[in-house]
Amino acid sequence: MNTLLKEFRNAARGILARPAFSALVVGVLGAGLACVIFMLSMLNGFVLRPLPFAQPDQLLQAGFHGDGGLGDVFPVTSQDLIQIRHRLADVAAVGGIARSTISLSDLDQPQRYNGAHVSANLFQVLGIAPLLGRDFAAEDERPGAPLVAILSHELWQARYGGDPAIVGRQVRVDAHAATVIGVMPKNFSYPRRESVWVPAALVEGEKADAYAYWPVLRRHADIGDTAVVSAFESWFADAARADPARFRGQSPQVEPLARMAADRTTRSTLGIMLAAVFMVLIVACANAANLLLTRTLARSQELSVRVALGAARKHLITHLLAESSLLSLIATVIGLALARAGVSWQQSMLRESEFFPLWLRFDIDDTVVLFALGAALLTALVTGVLPALHAGDMAAAGHLRDGSRSVGSSSFARVSRVLVIGEVALSCALLICVGTVVRGIFALDRSDLGVDTHHLLTARVALVANAYPTSADQLRLYERVAARLRLETGVVDATVGTALPGTYFNEGHTVLASGVVPGDGELPQVYSGAVDEHFAAAYGIKLEQGRFFDSRDRADSDRVAVVDRTFVTRYGNGESVLGRQFRLDPRDPKGTTVTVIGVIGTLTLDTPGQPIQPAMLVPLSQNVFRIASIAVRTQGDPLAFAPRLAEVMREVDADTPLYWLRDYPAVIRNMTIGERSVAKSFGAFGIIALILAAAGLYGVMSFTVGRRTREIGVRRALGAPTLPILRNVFGRSLLQLGGGLVIGVVAGLLFARQLTGSLQSIEATDSLAVLGALGVLTLAATLAVIVPVRCALRVDPMVALRNG
Repeated sequence: MNTLLKEFRNAARGILARPAFSALVVGVLGAGLACVIFMLSMLNGFVLRPLPFAQPDQLLQAGFHGDGGLGDVFPVTSQDLIQIRHRLADVAAVGGIARSTISLSDLDQPQRYNGAHVSANLFQVLGIAPLLGRDFAAEDERPGAPLVAILSHELWQARYGGDPAIVGRQVRVDAHAATVIGVMPKNFSYPRRESVWVPAALVEGEKADAYAYWPVLRRHADIGDTAVVSAFESWFADAARADPARFRGQSPQVEPLARMAADRTTRSTLGIMLAAVFMVLIVACANAANLLLTRTLARSQELSVRVALGAARKHLITHLLAESSLLSLIATVIGLALARAGVSWQQSMLRESEFFPLWLRFDIDDTVVLFALGAALLTALVTGVLPALHAGDMAAAGHLRDGSRSVGSSSFARVSRVLVIGEVALSCALLICVGTVVRGIFALDRSDLGVDTHHLLTARVALVANAYPTSADQLRLYERVAARLRLETGVVDATVGTALPGTYFNEGHTVLASGVVPGDGELPQVYSGAVDEHFAAAYGIKLEQGRFFDSRDRADSDRVAVVDRTFVTRYGNGESVLGRQFRLDPRDPKGTTVTVIGVIGTLTLDTPGQPIQPAMLVPLSQNVFRIASIAVRTQGDPLAFAPRLAEVMREVDADTPLYWLRDYPAVIRNMTIGERSVAKSFGAFGIIALILAAAGLYGVMSFTVGRRTREIGVRRALGAPTLPILRNVFGRSLLQLGGGLVIGVVAGLLFARQLTGSLQSIEATDSLAVLGALGVLTLAATLAVIVPVRCALRVDPMVALRNG
């Protein structure tokens, strides 16, 4: 033990004696470790850290599995939830939640918040209680029961200043009188970013309400997951027999609730990103190992003295391993600080999105620190073993005793070349992935949605049933708002409808030509939106055939539709679709038959990057919905009109607030927040890998050229021109660079293919990403060679000979 401590003290003195070299090694390793620690904190937050609920391993989510839905599971109806709760009572407690937006008013202007309608026992199922007040009770679900609400801690602080008297306060929730009965703990939100929860009206035997519920199950402590799955599958089988048309193509699905934070796509992406940061760490380790190798050769005189004084091979190895371990520990401290800054950046970016719950944290806790220390130990071994074994081999062979400059140069050159090739290959693979993702995000931003997104301001509006009970009432409000907006100065046009191109808010339907009997197979799909007659003009959509909606398309008129070019190509069978009839949801007895009256260009009614699906527009007058989007085309900056848009809405109806006021770039950014987060992270990893590779190339070339200074001086003294000298040095470097690039391109293409398979909205690797990676690395390598060669060429030949 004393010997080991002595070696660490000697290593510390050696590190302090070479501050510049030590700082370079620490910086290289710290950057690589920072990337790994950052990704470990992401993995810990998404996957490893338990949910912040009591006994989270007992929590499950259930639903239907099929092509679509939110996450991996389709929701159920309110009547399904009631039946599931009864059917599974012996094996699990069952709660349910339906995400919604909820209007809250009591102070000044009403404001819309993300909220949810929940079963009275949901918070009990989750194992969490309000911080203030009481939880929902079973009687709160009864029809006619006084309306109550529970607020999030964040809303309580922001809107009410943390007033403890909030419990029992009278407010208006969706224009209904309600009482606040509780406040949830800080950072609690479920399932995403909810601020207000109200009890659902779950009455057995009544018609299912308009909400879609995600069942949350807490299995009993003495019951296993298998029993819960069997009970749910039994209920599903009975329900499917009773209504085969509704459940066709679906299957029961039960999975751990923890999957809501990281579905299959998220887990796959995290795995790819973790592999990427380990590639960065390997580049850093190779770089540091190369630097330590060069330092080992530079210390040949010192090491020869130690051998002459009787130092054994194992002592030299122990000394150099102690030095690399100490450098790695210092680098870990630097890496933790850098990773903490990266985690804060990532957290702030994700908190801008409504898709990530407040409790999803990526802080560096004890688990991450332990992983970091393990990574540091591994890094110390990887970076220190090669130099240590190299010095040990030379000591065993007795080569250190003469202190010659050429000692070990051939073996050093071989090892160094391998390390440089590895650095270049891994950096090239990472840069190809970076180019793929960045170009993919650029393509998403420039996606042709089939509309003119410039100067467009959008907002959402949700009408409450007691204020607007009928479709006619809802339509009249929409028409009043749009008419008022079109009279405003600076407004080119305004429209109201459910369709918001480039988002997931649009409805999906199956479709068949009228008269065709649906078989048992999968039916054709179409995305649909209900819009008013100003939709095409406001969004800059050109009509190609037929007509658009107008005053003839009333609620009591024949059902009509306008379809896009993709619909015609896929379902027109090479003929015109004008005047033809199609049935939406043909397996549903209540499915609607529409007549096509017009054709527009390709319209994207899904998020950018997804496969293009046929689109169909129907008149808002014939398909009124309680929730709609308002779009205003302005002459100037659309965001400058946002305050006036909200003011117009208050003038028309002071109790109905607008929410999600955004220009169109913000709409698309919000829809692609996951891809953007991955792109920024990969960009950071790629830049770090590039810097490390360039630094490694420079360090090795500087050392190599420095050891050849005498040779270069001799050649110049004998009259050799500069160009052959440069050709010789560059030739050796280009061989290493070329070998690394070949390996890197192959690895990068495979790696990028895995990445694009995980992020389906990002297209596969293209030639520009590959060419960009090759160009950047070639430029970095060229600069890394030019600088030390220029320094060597500037040395006077006589000085080089004299100091050689």
